[in-house]
Amino acid sequence: MKYQVEKIKMKEVVGGFTERDVNSKALLNTDVDSLLKYKIQKRKMSNNTEIEKMRDEVATLKNEMCEIKELLLILVKSK
Repeated sequence: MKYQVEKIKMKEVVGGFTERDVNSKALLNTDVDSLLKYKIQKRKMSNNTEIEKMRDEVATLKNEMCEIKELLLILVKSK
């Protein structure tokens, strides 16, 4: 059984909320453009976080390779 939301338009728009649920009196944000902008911004932030993680991993790998190289040079010089 689905709950049917009965909506009424608000006289004054408050922070993007344009309608109210008649039964629960909840404010409803029906601004689809704002939702789309939010989702795009969230996806960009997620991508930036992934890029930062990859940069950190590459930097770690570079450092480890330098350490391996130094150890190999020490090993070769000692023989």
